[in-house]
Amino acid sequence: MLKTLIVVPMKTLSVSKTRLASSLSNSARIRLVRLLYQKTLNFLIPIAAKEQVEIAVVTKCKYAKDIAKKLGVRIIHEPSNLGLSGAILHSAIAAKEMGFERLCIIPADLAAPLKSDLTAMLKSDSAVTICPSSDLGTNALVVSPPDIIPFRYGSRSSLTHLQEAKKKGIKARVMKLDSFTFDIDTNKCLARAMRVVPDIAGVCA
Repeated sequence: MLKTLIVVPMKTLSVSKTRLASSLSNSARIRLVRLLYQKTLNFLIPIAAKEQVEIAVVTKCKYAKDIAKKLGVRIIHEPSNLGLSGAILHSAIAAKEMGFERLCIIPADLAAPLKSDLTAMLKSDSAVTICPSSDLGTNALVVSPPDIIPFRYGSRSSLTHLQEAKKKGIKARVMKLDSFTFDIDTNKCLARAMRVVPDIAGVCA
């Protein structure tokens, strides 16, 4: 397997999941963000060890850095509020400088990711592998080399990433993985997550 870095982008807590503000108080929203972040790292760490890949968090958030340090996860410092695409580009540049040949971007808001889905992503041999969200965003992305395409996160970004690959003559692979489509970006997604994952319901109470 190519030398691979899994990157988890993490915003500052106070500006995370603001689309849920109509459903959650600020304190509940921050509890949710913290829970999802820690669940994400706890999910990734044993899989990374087994697959012999490394994990990094790209962030400027002190809380996120403290948790990553405690868990032995590499930290890529985000120098300013770069936005998601900018933070991933910053990570890609850093990854190449550290000798990584491939980048796997995993969000910190998946409600119930499955090991089998992440393993499938990591075993893809395509230069660009995209897992779309239910609204055609990009919920997971694997690229080799790390900066092979521009990062265009936002509305329907899975289609934009496909287009960027096509522009460069790269055949991208789309993997529709159920557990990786289940993120928590909207009130509807939150309601579903609270029904399915008991500890999410607990922090949102």
